[in-house]
Amino acid sequence: MSQKIESPEPQHSPGRIFYGWYIVAAGTISSFVNMAVFMVGLSIFIKDLRDEMGWTLTAISIGFSLKTLETGILAPLSGYLIDRLGPRIMAIFGNVVMTIGLLMFANMHTMWEFYLSSFTIALGQGMGAHMAYITPVMHWFHNKRGMASSFLAMGRGWGYIGSLPITILLVAFGWRDAAAIAALVFLAINFPMALLLRASPEPYGWLPDGAVVPDQGSSKSDSKGIGKDDGSYTVKDAMKTRAFWFVLLANSIYSFGTSTNHTHFITHLRFTGFTAPSAAVVVSIYGVVQVLGRLSSGWIGDKMGRHRLLMWSFVLMGLGWVAIAFITPDRLWWVGLYYLTYGLGQAAHTVTQQTIVADFFGPKRYATLRGIMNPIGVMGGVLGPLFAGVMFDAQGSYQLAFIIIGPMVALGFPAIRFAGVPQLIADPLSEKNSLK
Repeated sequence: MSQKIESPEPQHSPGRIFYGWYIVAAGTISSFVNMAVFMVGLSIFIKDLRDEMGWTLTAISIGFSLKTLETGILAPLSGYLIDRLGPRIMAIFGNVVMTIGLLMFANMHTMWEFYLSSFTIALGQGMGAHMAYITPVMHWFHNKRGMASSFLAMGRGWGYIGSLPITILLVAFGWRDAAAIAALVFLAINFPMALLLRASPEPYGWLPDGAVVPDQGSSKSDSKGIGKDDGSYTVKDAMKTRAFWFVLLANSIYSFGTSTNHTHFITHLRFTGFTAPSAAVVVSIYGVVQVLGRLSSGWIGDKMGRHRLLMWSFVLMGLGWVAIAFITPDRLWWVGLYYLTYGLGQAAHTVTQQTIVADFFGPKRYATLRGIMNPIGVMGGVLGPLFAGVMFDAQGSYQLAFIIIGPMVALGFPAIRFAGVPQLIADPLSEKNSLK
């Protein structure tokens, strides 16, 4: 049974920048480009793809759902390889394969080629292009894990703002050339970021959060074992806990909503009367809300308990889906409500969801545990976009689909509530109460 471990009194190295922050910087930049190109960027092209190819939104949604499904199926293998081979190798592999997939997308002319390009992009994503940046942060930070994760999440928030230059490329060159240019820019930025990754701090004379090995005379080989006894669960023990399965359920609920949002939100805006540039402005402002919300969520989560902030994020996102359903160009106040509910809710979720597995079960098998959770959790991400696409083809509108999704997403609140309180980290509210 894992328990809280009291760490030895650390020492800090004055004048030396903790290498963990370089990893955070690399992950933040990578998250920005990944989000801008592959999460938001691809959805910008859906209406143009539909207009040129004459495909239904259901057929297009299948391509996005297949991408999500494959990413989830590959997650256990990806997590295992990241833990065993290291994040740098997996990040390089994932980035190269994703670039190839997007170039295939830019040159496809048939539906089977579209699905093949989706398969290839998913192969890169599933084999570590995103998880490879998050995993080392869980090892390099402990008490500052929330703040470090908020920077990573902030990078993804900037990715929404990245929809604006991609839209400019779309208007200037068409969707095919815009996709090809985005693919090359993605690789040019992300490849060097992957080279900065390191699995854990101990082999380099550090302890988590920037502390150094107290005995400065000890060798690197002596320092490798220091700080490893952090109470981390084994994979088998973690899967025996109630928390594992309720966190998994919450992940499935979130995946259902967020995949639908990434796939259909911009398309929803364009079909309700927004032009492509005006839709990009709405999404870019949302990105600013995300950046500010994610940066503050790290601090708030560390103060109130990240699991509590995660619970309330589901309530905000559930309310936000109702706001999304009623957005039109002549009812822009719904956009403001969307920013305040779904925007702040997703910001809080993105920061806390990255850390919750490490908070409950420790960092040692973080990638493996996330990988085991993903194939089941990702089913929500497969069904969500497909559900919205079918509803649009049947109703001619997304409104009813989005109203239904709202209360479904809010069910994440009781899921995290029943998961309990993480035992490997201090509960800030419990500590406050004990001081009274």
